[in-house]
Amino acid sequence: MSAKPKTYRSSTKTNYWAAILRAVPLAGIFYGILITIGNLLSYVVFGGYTNFATKVITGIQLFLLWLIVSSTVRTLHLLAKDMPVLILWLAGGLTAIVSVLLAPIVLDIFYRMGLEVGPTIADASKLRFYLALGLIFSLIAIIHVRVKNKALGSTLEWVIVLGLGVVFYVYYLR
Repeated sequence: MSAKPKTYRSSTKTNYWAAILRAVPLAGIFYGILITIGNLLSYVVFGGYTNFATKVITGIQLFLLWLIVSSTVRTLHLLAKDMPVLILWLAGGLTAIVSVLLAPIVLDIFYRMGLEVGPTIADASKLRFYLALGLIFSLIAIIHVRVKNKALGSTLEWVIVLGLGVVFYVYYLR
């Protein structure tokens, strides 16, 4: 007789947190590995860490953060479809923070192996920024997995993007 495989589709809160505790650190480590690869490719393409290369690396890091947070939220939704939206949303923000905190550890491992891996993004002053980005990215991913009406989902995404544009204009461009 074979053992029955474990699933996380039950409705208990313990299983929500078990899925989150497994998915979030794995996403953080994967984010660190992807950042290292992105940094090394930038170094090769641009011939060093110039000012332009650093800006490209920042763009790559933000894109990868979006990719990791949204894929983690989608994975958690598949593991526990009855997970409350608030927990799913907070798990996306937690993924962003853990990823930003674990990325320098992975970069340091590659640096100790003798690779020039370039700048990292783990400043304590930027944690709030990455948490906010993670919450926004996870909110958009939640809209994709939970809203069945495509028109309503697109409208909600545009409201979020335009709202962020207004906030950016009011606080940073004035």
